Amino acid sequence: MSARLELKPDWARIVFVDEAGGTQTTADFHYFWLRHNCPCLSGCRHVKTKERVIDAATIPLEIRPLHAALSADDEGAPALAFYWAPIATKDDGGRLVIQDEKEHVSLFPVQWLRDNAYAVNRTHIHELPPHDAALVTIDFAAYVAEHPDTGDSSHLSPTGTVLYKAALYDRLSRFGVAIIRNRGHDTEDIIHDFIDSKADVIPTHFGRIEHLRTNNTENANNDQLGYTNSAVRLHTDQCYAETVPGFQFLHCIRPADVGGENYFVHAESAANYLKTEVSHRAYELLTTVPVRFDRKQAKFQALHVSPILRLSDEVDPVTNERKLAQVRYSYFTQGAQTNVPFSELREWYEAQQEWDKLLYRDDFQIKAGLQTGDVVIYDNLKVLHARNGFTGPRHMAGVYLAAADLWHHLGQAKRSLAVK
Repeated sequence: MSARLELKPDWARIVFVDEAGGTQTTADFHYFWLRHNCPCLSGCRHVKTKERVIDAATIPLEIRPLHAALSADDEGAPALAFYWAPIATKDDGGRLVIQDEKEHVSLFPVQWLRDNAYAVNRTHIHELPPHDAALVTIDFAAYVAEHPDTGDSSHLSPTGTVLYKAALYDRLSRFGVAIIRNRGHDTEDIIHDFIDSKADVIPTHFGRIEHLRTNNTENANNDQLGYTNSAVRLHTDQCYAETVPGFQFLHCIRPADVGGENYFVHAESAANYLKTEVSHRAYELLTTVPVRFDRKQAKFQALHVSPILRLSDEVDPVTNERKLAQVRYSYFTQGAQTNVPFSELREWYEAQQEWDKLLYRDDFQIKAGLQTGDVVIYDNLKVLHARNGFTGPRHMAGVYLAAADLWHHLGQAKRSLAVK
């Protein structure tokens, strides 16, 4: 039996090939499982009895190999070699000590891995969320150059407008976020990139358009983090509202002198990754345990109770499961958790921390530094957004839109292309 190896971010996929029958079988292995089951006699198994001496409690659950390769065991049989950075192990006194080695080698016979495979031909897997900003970026100036309005060199022709809005439709429907470079300076004009002229924005208790800057004088109820220069971690907006705005866009009026970069995570993909690749139990808790989202300001208060991950009421006929309908996640408006029994509260916190650890991985995030005239728009039900702390007079205009208005408007452009 031979094998092929694929290293994934959190686990390894091994394709076993039965050369006699020509059949192939896949099996997935967690890296921490592989490290715990290392067969070596130099710290993991007793030299004489071959019993395990490494303690499972010392294996970091986030461990990943430095590299791996096809190899052979001492008898020349096919094997797979995984190379690890040294980890702490317990000495005879129970104290943690770092192994004195440059790298640790685990050499697994292919047949042993096949005999001990625990995730054979797994089909319900989920890839990483999109994290390449180039996938979601549109240069408005390029559309203008190719399709200028002959009456105004800074605006699009009718054909260019349709192509631009169809591109927006594609990015938002696939990734939930679109970054528009060089869009311009008029926030009111930009609104109708996304909705019909007969539709309007969704006003909130902050006002019709939020001017997110430290010296804000335009908006009411500006006693919240968005109007400071502090970092704002990943969240969705208006979690405390019964009906949450479907989309928000941020228009960069002036970037910060230092910092203030925006970043985004496709939360629907992250949630599915949590469910299938990390912890189904954590996903279950985040979809069932209610959370109090409590917005308390000097002149405004609102409360809504909901799980962080809300599932749809309908069951998907293909998977026989309920799909994720909405993410409500806001650490700064999350109230005291009083909906979990004492003996289960630790487990719920661990689930939330597992989720949060995923969100802050570099390979989960789309990062974007916005310059004057740039716009970013995102699905407020399925995409988390955040910003770094900053210095200098940064100014963003924030606008909420109804999802139905947006999809109707952009869908018209997409459909008009389809019939040409």
